[in-house]
Amino acid sequence: MSDMLSIGSSALVAYRAALDTVSQNIANANTPGYSRQRVDLQNVPGVTLPNGTLGAGVQVQGVQRLSDGFMQTQLVGDDSSYNRISTFQGFAAQADGLLSGNNAGLAQPLQGFFDAVNGLGSNPSSSASRQAVLGAAQALASGFNNVQQQLNAINGQIDSGLSAAVSQVNGYATQLAQLNTRIAQATAQGNGQAPNDLLDQRDQLLRNIGSDIGVSATINADGSANVFIANGQSLVLGGSANALSVQPDAFGQGQDLVLSSGGNTRSVVTRQVSGGSIGGMLDARREVVDPAINQVGRLALALASAVNAQNAKGMDQYGQLGGNLFTAPAVQVTAAGANAGGAAVAATVADTGQLGSSDDVLKYDGTGWSLVAQDTGASVALSGQGTAANPLTGGGLSLVVSGAPAAGDKFLLQPTHFAAGTLALATNDPMRIAAAAPLQTAAGAGNTGSASIGPVQVIDPANPSLLAPATIQFTSATTYSINGAGSYAYTSGGTISVNGVQLQIAGTPAAGDSFTLSPAGATSGDNSNAQALAALAGLKLLNRGADTLATANAALVAQTGAQAQTAQTQLSAQTAIRNQDQAQRDSVSGVNLDEEASDMMRFQQAYQAAAQVISTSNSLFQSLLTALHG
Repeated sequence: MSDMLSIGSSALVAYRAALDTVSQNIANANTPGYSRQRVDLQNVPGVTLPNGTLGAGVQVQGVQRLSDGFMQTQLVGDDSSYNRISTFQGFAAQADGLLSGNNAGLAQPLQGFFDAVNGLGSNPSSSASRQAVLGAAQALASGFNNVQQQLNAINGQIDSGLSAAVSQVNGYATQLAQLNTRIAQATAQGNGQAPNDLLDQRDQLLRNIGSDIGVSATINADGSANVFIANGQSLVLGGSANALSVQPDAFGQGQDLVLSSGGNTRSVVTRQVSGGSIGGMLDARREVVDPAINQVGRLALALASAVNAQNAKGMDQYGQLGGNLFTAPAVQVTAAGANAGGAAVAATVADTGQLGSSDDVLKYDGTGWSLVAQDTGASVALSGQGTAANPLTGGGLSLVVSGAPAAGDKFLLQPTHFAAGTLALATNDPMRIAAAAPLQTAAGAGNTGSASIGPVQVIDPANPSLLAPATIQFTSATTYSINGAGSYAYTSGGTISVNGVQLQIAGTPAAGDSFTLSPAGATSGDNSNAQALAALAGLKLLNRGADTLATANAALVAQTGAQAQTAQTQLSAQTAIRNQDQAQRDSVSGVNLDEEASDMMRFQQAYQAAAQVISTSNSLFQSLLTALHG
């Protein structure tokens, strides 16, 4: 009878464990990361008798955690990829809306400015037309300022997001290191039995970390996890966690992601990190926001440079050569904090058409200078000596170096990064718009030939004799003099240079024919320079003579829109992949309440039956005692 009691008791214990496990599953049906558990039952080896073997009951072999290690690794990667593209898409969509929205962007104010200049060309003496040009110029400058401000705001969001995400990763890493210690201890104390609930917490922490930053993980024999980021740098090793931090870059102009790994060892991992929300923010800054800021700044520089240069070639209503209509944004030069030499660099824009869409870094290796694009590290052709007489030139910049550099010194050159935000009107006086040509031409009253003179084209507005009157006198049908000096060969339609201007005379002159150049004077009604200002809209000022201002802006809008659209497509695909893998994981590890309810009824019945076995055993034993003592 004792064997029957023992068997019933073992069944009672086993099915109580099974019921406890089912209860645990039901209780954690909605707990993130929980893996369904199952009691594995095993029969107890029985007693061998001459005529067979009698069983000895049942025992709990273990409580199995139903989890697929490969699927867990896949989900960590899925979370990392999903959060990366989701974050990237959010920032790309913001930039796209800013640059292409109906009430944003630069297309309308650019068109409005050149429309106003065209109107001035039709009526150069009109005060209203001149005021319209200034108003449109102010609207355009404000448009550039607003775009820069909004893009800077997106960068500010990225800065805040990086700090928050880094803090969160550090918190998760610390929790995982502490959990690793508990897992190792529990595994040792449990004679190799896995601490299932702790392993669920471990896997959930791995997913949390992967959501913020791309990681790879290895699982040790004791169940603890090691986590690595970037190019294999450890974030968590057993019970130890390293810390990420955000700090200014070498020039104090951006944010670098730094991993501290014990002591004073610090590694900059900004360009090695990928995946997760941190990777998405870094990629959005590197691929969308900063390029957009630089391209908008390049537009602002090209506009200011071209308009100012052309206005300087004309005459305003005061009878003076035109001045700047826009402020010329300056190139920002920042020395690296670690520079050991005493050199300084002065930078100016030499050719807006050669400017790229990246900041540049000027480096000194001890013998000479080199120039590289900051975003890609690609070399930029550089020539010259760096002196005022022979400056370094490259990437559209002119660089003059003073002082003595040391090997390893670096300078960050930012010709376009702040340009759109600093663009402004240089004058509020509509009379300063130089709509007229500075010189007017006239044929001599006694000319007898058929030659005619065209308008002047200013080549060197800084020429001190630009406004000096000049007379071109033909000494024969094929030769001429200027102000009575020289004898120059004449070709019909050929270019004639006088005091910083060029002009053409076409036809057949007669000996003694003359043509004069004289200052246009104040309140001139000439519109030659206004037409030249309006013609800037059609000139290919950017990308090495490939794009006009409008086409360069359209290319930027199209590029940013394509990035946002591509990111949205990738996000949809990654969402489907993650959902599919999550469903596959749930099919193995998720809790099905219907299945658990069925198991609970089954184990309850078994438990009640085991109790009945014990009751029956007790009754039989009592009957035996009665018979023996009856």
